[in-house]
Amino acid sequence: MTTQQMIKAFTKLTPEKIRELSIVAVHQNQDVVVSDSIVANIEGLTFAGNKINDNPPFSDWEESGEFHENLRFQSDKDIEFTSNGDGARSIFSVFSENDTIAPSAKILDSSTISDIKTKLVEQIKNILT
Repeated sequence: MTTQQMIKAFTKLTPEKIRELSIVAVHQNQDVVVSDSIVANIEGLTFAGNKINDNPPFSDWEESGEFHENLRFQSDKDIEFTSNGDGARSIFSVFSENDTIAPSAKILDSSTISDIKTKLVEQIKNILT
């Protein structure tokens, strides 16, 4: 690849494109991301990594029933979570959007983060080659 070709390839990596590729990488690992998020909740953390029991009346999100059963990404365009049912409504009414909207790296297993990074690097390599 010539210098000119390399420069042209790098110009494709705008902040918007990197965000898009990052979202794709998370979605390629969506089952484990959702699972890690549920495990974090069971261990007493919100998706942002804050303590659940700091927000009464909750001591854990399992009390709310179907919240975890219905937990999924809202769309393939972002990493926002969605859920439905009485449990989801009660959680969304008590917790800040930051705690419920999307998984943070704080709550993801290190192997999940590594897998996401690997997928992101693969996608970037594909653009650059």
